[in-house]
Amino acid sequence: MAKISRSLVGAALFLALLSFQAKAVLAFCGFFVAKVDAEMFNNRSEVAIARTDNRTTYNLAFNYKGAPKDFALVLPVPVVLKKEDVKVIDAQLFERLDDFSAPRLVRYDDTYLEGDTSVNRSAQPAPAGGAPVQVLERFTVGEYDVVILSADESTALETWLRENDYKTPRGAARYLRPYIDAGMYFFVVRVNLEEQEKLGFQNLRPLQFGVPNGGEIMLPFQMGKINAEDKQSVIIYFLTAQGRVEAKNYTNVMIPSNFNVPEEIEPRFGEFYQDLLAATIKATGRETVVTEYAWDTGSCDPCSTQPLNGSEVRALGMNQDSAFITRMHLQYTKNTYNQDLVFRLTRDTRTYQGRYILTPNSELVSAEAPNTAEVRAPYGKLLSAFPLENLFTKYNP
Repeated sequence: MAKISRSLVGAALFLALLSFQAKAVLAFCGFFVAKVDAEMFNNRSEVAIARTDNRTTYNLAFNYKGAPKDFALVLPVPVVLKKEDVKVIDAQLFERLDDFSAPRLVRYDDTYLEGDTSVNRSAQPAPAGGAPVQVLERFTVGEYDVVILSADESTALETWLRENDYKTPRGAARYLRPYIDAGMYFFVVRVNLEEQEKLGFQNLRPLQFGVPNGGEIMLPFQMGKINAEDKQSVIIYFLTAQGRVEAKNYTNVMIPSNFNVPEEIEPRFGEFYQDLLAATIKATGRETVVTEYAWDTGSCDPCSTQPLNGSEVRALGMNQDSAFITRMHLQYTKNTYNQDLVFRLTRDTRTYQGRYILTPNSELVSAEAPNTAEVRAPYGKLLSAFPLENLFTKYNP
């Protein structure tokens, strides 16, 4: 796994935990394993990455379906994490990220419309010879028991999980092998039920860990395919001090934006946006990462919620009170997107958002507005277009 400076986020398989939250918590990279026959599926994961001068911080939220006693997560990391590198954070931080950066409907009275290359592993402890799987660190953080493993080969790691009472998803060894070959370590997390009861939390809180900068920033989501069911979505919130972030190894496009939509869409906006996203990816005709938002955390226009404050930005891993946030959306299946996501940092601070203007149907028909949605690369090159009428048809009264 190309040395994912935040490695944690990659593999995207996050099941939702037994919880009474109306809104699913964000998920993490890696794959889930479970005892007995607990179901292990996910279709949306969210990861927040904060890049500073000397450290990359990964924030993972769990959308886990099942009893906490059955929860366990395995994900590749580029360094041997210590207890001081890992902590539990407030789940509300992910809600704030989503609310702040999500595509939005608006109504107006007058409608108007640097990436590094390789991780220096010289400081990493070399596993002592012998056992194909070794426990390098073991500690408890909040309600989680954490084990850091090294492994020489994938079937041995899969066997270790089974021998430690975990039911691994079928075919796990195939997904583990590339990360072992790349010299990665494995971050294995499970719930400590006694600590959870003592702390009084019913829901699994997000985990955060940080690693020193020094390699490519990656999202190793291939492991997420182990638990994948149908189409999977990964939403990445990337915070930097410099500007927008994009995929280095996939096509980047901006979600079509700033056009009039029928008023009838308002109660079904989520459905409409899913159709728009699918049409955008299809029109591009490539394996694509879609940018949905690019903005400074301290401002917004229009605002769907209050901007992120300094304490929230710092809690996510930045060493300053504001940052430039990029929200990217990736959709994959088991047979597509067969490379882990590698990020490129840019100094582009131009703002962008998915914004859709509610318009009475009669005005929409007569409006002198574009009748196509344009799919553009981040720097403005037109890649494709598709008719908006196809998206509006189902909402016509």
